Amino acid sequence: MRRATVLVFLSLLAVSSLAASLPSPEAALGKAVGQDRVLASYEETVAYLRKLSELSPRVRVEELGATVSGRPMIAVVVSSPANMARLEAIRQGWAKLADPRQLEPGEREALLRDLPAGLLVTAGIHSTEVAGPQAVLLFAHELASAREDSFLGQFLSRVVVLLVPSLNPDGQEAVVAWYQKHLGTPFEGSSPPFLYHPYAGHDNNRDFVFLTQPESRALNRFVYHRWHPQLFVDLHQMGPVGPRQFVPPFADPINTNLPPVIWRLTSHLGTLMSLRLEQAGKSGVVSGWTFDGHWIGGTRNTAWWKNIFGVLTETASAALATPIVVDTTDLRGGGKGLWEYQPQVNFPNPWRGGRWGLADAVGYQRELMRAALEFAATYRRDLLAETSHMAEQAVSSKSGFWGWVVPPEGDPGRRQRLVSLLVEAGAEALVAEEELRSGQLVVPAGSVLIPQAQPLARFLWEVLEPQEYPEIHPAPGADILVPYDVTAWNLPLMLGVNVQRLNEPPAGHKGPLPVDYGLFRGSVTGSVVAVPAHHLWLSRLANDALRAGLAPCRLGRSAGQGLAPGSLVLTGEAGKLAALFAGKPVVPVRLSQVPSDCSPLRSPRVGVLHPYTPVEDAGWLRWVLEQGGFAVTVVEPPQVTAGKLGEKLDVLVLPDLEPSRLVEGPAPGLVPLPPEYRVGLGKGGAQALREFVEAGGTVLAFERSAEWLAEAWGLPVSNALKGVGRSEFFAPGSLVTLELEADSPYAWGLPGQAAAMVEGAVAFAPRPTPEGAREVIARFPENPKVLSGFLRGEGHLRRKAAVLAFTVGKGKAVLFSFAPHFRGQTANLFPLVHNAVWLSSSTVQR
Repeated sequence: MRRATVLVFLSLLAVSSLAASLPSPEAALGKAVGQDRVLASYEETVAYLRKLSELSPRVRVEELGATVSGRPMIAVVVSSPANMARLEAIRQGWAKLADPRQLEPGEREALLRDLPAGLLVTAGIHSTEVAGPQAVLLFAHELASAREDSFLGQFLSRVVVLLVPSLNPDGQEAVVAWYQKHLGTPFEGSSPPFLYHPYAGHDNNRDFVFLTQPESRALNRFVYHRWHPQLFVDLHQMGPVGPRQFVPPFADPINTNLPPVIWRLTSHLGTLMSLRLEQAGKSGVVSGWTFDGHWIGGTRNTAWWKNIFGVLTETASAALATPIVVDTTDLRGGGKGLWEYQPQVNFPNPWRGGRWGLADAVGYQRELMRAALEFAATYRRDLLAETSHMAEQAVSSKSGFWGWVVPPEGDPGRRQRLVSLLVEAGAEALVAEEELRSGQLVVPAGSVLIPQAQPLARFLWEVLEPQEYPEIHPAPGADILVPYDVTAWNLPLMLGVNVQRLNEPPAGHKGPLPVDYGLFRGSVTGSVVAVPAHHLWLSRLANDALRAGLAPCRLGRSAGQGLAPGSLVLTGEAGKLAALFAGKPVVPVRLSQVPSDCSPLRSPRVGVLHPYTPVEDAGWLRWVLEQGGFAVTVVEPPQVTAGKLGEKLDVLVLPDLEPSRLVEGPAPGLVPLPPEYRVGLGKGGAQALREFVEAGGTVLAFERSAEWLAEAWGLPVSNALKGVGRSEFFAPGSLVTLELEADSPYAWGLPGQAAAMVEGAVAFAPRPTPEGAREVIARFPENPKVLSGFLRGEGHLRRKAAVLAFTVGKGKAVLFSFAPHFRGQTANLFPLVHNAVWLSSSTVQR
């Protein structure tokens, strides 16, 4: 016994001695990481953490995947040497608790007794929020170098920590390079004039239901397929003139599909964080403010529906890494939970102003991470037990129906997108291997079945059923508590897929969903094939065909065999056609010959305006166009004002943007931008655009940019919602019925009705025009219907135009009152964007 005790003591001494000798980030990188005016790049971060994993038995680096630009995303696993030695057994144990159907009798109790808790910390998703990656880098060293007998060392025996230093490595590299380029100049600390995620910008934290970007998918796999941690803390930063720190409790409203223990436990952690910050002399901590518990789309929010306790923290920003001075008179409240900047029960110790820099923000965030580790160690068993209990509740849910079915009808690409998205999210699906019966309902063979009784039942309910936003009035006569983000995220409506409830268990043979579900894996016979107009992948196939030297064309009228106007016809050698379709969710239709009235396609030259005010809508438009196979050029404001756009472009796309920013350029920030970025389209921009269109070009303009263009050109249309206040009309992101002109080539492939995401206040009231001068492509119906989410004043949309095309000279101006490409999510209406590009004057001839 004595010998064993001595061996344990010597082992602990060896680990502590090694830990004390580990190089700090400052020593390794030659810079004072975490201090004002100092930023470690992502490459430096990865290099340091890899070296740390080589030197410390407590640290291991894992790769999550690759970014848009191909950079590796990494996570750092940190725990005691004993836990690191049994890491795979711990991971498998967490997976069993996350799915209680895997547990043997009595195994749950043994796992609750023996397993450490799992704490995930992520940072850097928004790259101008620079503190998080620096704080995580320092925290990794702090954990690796902690003495075994210290509090942190003891906590690590009860917790496995998963640190993701940056959820947006491409953005971190770009922002750090921008900051370092302007360090020591009058522009030091200016906010970069570009999107810090190549497509999503700030919206990369709105991508965790739809998983459009590789970074989102990588984190999703890491959390919900590989590790299944119980606690998830996401570090963010916010504006500089309010509270210094937000921690839970979250603000109202909460989502009633979630178990109450989510709010009990996250609030408990937030209280501990507040206490530790107070004890460290760090003031200005607020809770129950702005950030609500209803929206599903963010990193840690989505975790609530997947039985993980997700926690958001928000720390005040400086001018990137450069300190600022905030006077008492600058400080202000605002938003639900803190209408004025003064002490109240959720904000008892306001910060009084002064100097605020990166080092301050990093200091707050390090306290938050220590508190999260302490909480995970202290409430280890509660975290393990409650995540397991939530999963058990989901598996044994009795809500009155068996699940959902996706019938094998319509576009296979949309079906494949919905089903693969659910499976990627972590849900389970089956396929009907024969015709089944669910009560009186016949379920065709090939249908996809989604049982409700599974660990992600709450997630499935949330994304497959319509949303209702809870209207909470904080006082009699007061307006409702406004949502933090959108109020609708219904996958069947947004992807355009028929999904039905099954009340009774389907009887008959069911099998696992194939890994390559919905993907074409056959051969093509003949030299002429067609793709029906309603297929999501039509534009991608057309552009791929052009690049492959094939001859694509689109039908101007119906050709039988289910081929409506707008269907794609491809001719070529059978092997080339088979290669074109391979791995895509499309089933080609064989034709004997090319039908008459089939207009040849040519590759349009497409540009998307990227103003120097970073606007996510520009990135999403580029992404949706590239998903359709179009080669897209980024166009900056000076290129527009220089004129002669027609020499380089057939189509120019104007994203949604406040007109003053579109014309004048970025609004003044904390620190001015270099003068070359303080420009917009200017007074001559509208005329340059008009000359481009009159000469035969096409402009697509969205929402506020469309309103600006119509006014600047004097088009016979106005915004019917201009001047209508929020008390009369309020659309914070709602799915609303849209009627489409089925005969219009702009609406080829679309049904007569669809769901449109309305977020904003633009609806067109056109005036009469000569014949052929204007086409109404889509409108809101006589009785607009909210299909999912919250909308106030839908009557204001009655019979208003939503998409119009004007003939201007030899070209077209296509105006959209809403975003059919919304955040890359509303694939049901992507064809409105794709068709408008194909119909530019140099491609399809109408």
